[in-house]
Amino acid sequence: MADKREVASGEEQPEYWDATDQSLLSATLAATPTQRIAWLEEAQQLAYATGALKPRRFITKEEWEAMGKSAC
Repeated sequence: MADKREVASGEEQPEYWDATDQSLLSATLAATPTQRIAWLEEAQQLAYATGALKPRRFITKEEWEAMGKSAC
């Protein structure tokens, strides 16, 4: 197709992507698992800080067992 370009991953992307978009995509695909986990942790911290995610509370053993009994 004339309006698509193939990238190293074998996928096609729109021609209107500029060099910055291509660099970001390449860096993302080349990221190590450790780098991806670090990015995820940063994203979660931002989500908690902005209120997009609410902190979870630990449940007691009794609450956990009660949930299991109600599922049967």
